[in-house]
Amino acid sequence: MKKYILVLLFNICFLCSHAQTGGDEVYNFLNLPVSARVSALGGKLFSIRDNNPALALMNPSMLNPSMSMGTSLNLVDYFSTSLYGHLNYIHAFKDIGTFDLGLNFATYGSFQGYDIYGNETGKFSASDFAVIMGYGREFVDSMFSMGMNVKWIFSKYESYFSAGLGVDFAASYYSAPKNLSLTLLISNLGAQFKTYAGVREKLPFEIQLSFSQRLKYIPVRYNITLQHLQKWNLSYKDPTDPFATIDATTGEVVEKTKARQFANNLFRHIVFALEIMPVKYVSLQVSYNYNVRQEMRAYERTGVVGFAYGVGIHVYHFDLYYARNHNNLASVPNHFTLSTNIGTFLKNK
Repeated sequence: MKKYILVLLFNICFLCSHAQTGGDEVYNFLNLPVSARVSALGGKLFSIRDNNPALALMNPSMLNPSMSMGTSLNLVDYFSTSLYGHLNYIHAFKDIGTFDLGLNFATYGSFQGYDIYGNETGKFSASDFAVIMGYGREFVDSMFSMGMNVKWIFSKYESYFSAGLGVDFAASYYSAPKNLSLTLLISNLGAQFKTYAGVREKLPFEIQLSFSQRLKYIPVRYNITLQHLQKWNLSYKDPTDPFATIDATTGEVVEKTKARQFANNLFRHIVFALEIMPVKYVSLQVSYNYNVRQEMRAYERTGVVGFAYGVGIHVYHFDLYYARNHNNLASVPNHFTLSTNIGTFLKNK
């Protein structure tokens, strides 16, 4: 019984800490932002074509030959002793396409175990990781591209082990004259083929559509992402909401008008983000996720929940990004991502 409770608590805590819609899915660490830049831009799909190798783990359709020999490392000091991150390397093969090999990991530290009588049973650990193989190819003078990720997923909580397989499919359109890109991403198709304790769970399937454009006359790029397109109603009726309107006669909660319900659900699907590039070596990112704000706010004080921001420094052949994503009021993790292209050093030699 003790082991079942531990597994349940780990999954619930992880879901709540990252503000994921739902609650009946497994391997939700797959939805964590792949880089500080992505985290600062809302933590969701970011449709942009550049040479940043970290973006390929999220959007394989943006894999292109110019990214060949690019590598990135993403680290996040998550809650308490938890740590998660990503590592990947990209290589292009002429007339075949561009490949990406990555590792996604999350460790939650060491814990003291107890049985149902309160007796110590020794220390245990919990961790998740996935090995990711990506492929991308361009078509029609690089205007269109497609890609896919295959993920071999492994998870171990105490003595319980689980494994699964997931696949992402992405398709992008890119217009160089307009500095515009559009991406459709279908993520985490697949199944859990080794369960924790005989109960099979679903992968965190999601459909996203992202639109990004760099403005012509000012150094600003905006990004609009539509998330959870596979499900319209993302709202949740909280019976403990102290601000709910109560009917004086019946004592029942007064439902919002259909117009307000529609607007609430519509904005839950939208993530707004801006990237500002004031000078060549520095970039700034800021975003707002209305759904996160509604799910994770505290009634007494909402603060800046739902907002994220970051900075990128581009020096020599290195890109260093730092971000803070306010998913709740309790703790704000620090995101660090370092990326470079090994090929540039070989050329200099």
